[in-house]
Amino acid sequence: MEISLKRNHGYYLIFKADNVNVEEDIETREYTKDENGKVDFKIPPKRDIDTNALNQIVCLLEDMIYYRDAEYDSSDLIKRLFDKLPAESAKELSILLEKEYAHNS
Repeated sequence: MEISLKRNHGYYLIFKADNVNVEEDIETREYTKDENGKVDFKIPPKRDIDTNALNQIVCLLEDMIYYRDAEYDSSDLIKRLFDKLPAESAKELSILLEKEYAHNS
């Protein structure tokens, strides 16, 4: 099985296995509105990964990590996720992690 993300005129999550090939559009487009509340088509939409799609992958990854017996070094993933946290959440989490893990080092 192969799972990948393709960015080509949008974001697509691709699943390939044996004779199966699924490409799912996981992009959201947020359009800017003018002062009258109408969509301003002169400004290109803000394109991003759909939150629902991301949440589904997070749930799957959480399950995979939970059921894995062997250790797994997720340091890079943790750092990238930490970088995406809102500032206040990052501050709170760093304090919590310091309290929880500082005595183990």
